[in-house]
Amino acid sequence: MKVCTDSCVFGALIKPHNAQSILDIGTGTGLLSLMVAQKITDALIDVIEIDPESILDAKENIAASPWKHRFTIHEADIRNWNVKKTFDVIMCNPPFHVRSTPSLNSKELTAHHSDNTLPFDSLIQAVVSHSHANTQTWVLLPIQEMLEFIDIAEKYFLFPQESIMIHNASNEESIRRICRFSKHREEGCIEKQFSYRLYPSGPYTEEFITAMSPYYLFL
Repeated sequence: MKVCTDSCVFGALIKPHNAQSILDIGTGTGLLSLMVAQKITDALIDVIEIDPESILDAKENIAASPWKHRFTIHEADIRNWNVKKTFDVIMCNPPFHVRSTPSLNSKELTAHHSDNTLPFDSLIQAVVSHSHANTQTWVLLPIQEMLEFIDIAEKYFLFPQESIMIHNASNEESIRRICRFSKHREEGCIEKQFSYRLYPSGPYTEEFITAMSPYYLFL
C-alpha cells in the first residue's frame, strides 16, 4: 500500500521520549518506524507485518537506512506472535474499515478492513499482552472507528491519555484521530487539533511545516 499523508503525519507526531524498545504493529513499508528511529538514538525497534510483499518493502527500506542495526523484522500475525516481550512504545496504523463492503483486492482487504484481518478486539489484546505498566501506545484511526476502539480498549483497562484531531483544512471537520493510550486512567485526556492546510487547496499550516520538515524534502 502506498504511503499517505495521514501516515506521515502520524509518524511525525508520535513522541517516543526515552523509549528503549518500540513495537510497530503492521509496519507495511516500515514508514512509521523509520520516522520514529530518527527521533531517538538508541531504541531497539521490532516491526511485525503479515503481508509477505510488504515485508520485502520494509526490509529494503530499513536496510537502506542508517538505523538498520536497531531493527528486528518479523513476518507474522500479531494475534499468533509468541514473542514474550513488552515494549516502551507500541504504534499501529491498523486496518480501519469496520462492517463495510470488503475490497475485492486482497491486499486492500488486509490493509484496510479490520473485521476481515485484525479486529480491534484482537489488536487491543495483543497491545495489552506486550505492554508493561508504563507503555505508551499510539493509534491512528478515522473519527468514528476511534470511538469504537476506545470503548473496546477501556474494557481491557487501556485508556486514552492524549487525542489529536486531524483536519485536512483548518475550517473543515476532522478526518482522522491519533490517540495515545496507556494502562493508567487519568482524570482527563489531553485534546489537540492539527490541520494540514489553512483552507482547502491552500498553503500548509505552520504546524504542518514544523512537524513534517524533518521528513519532507520540499517544504
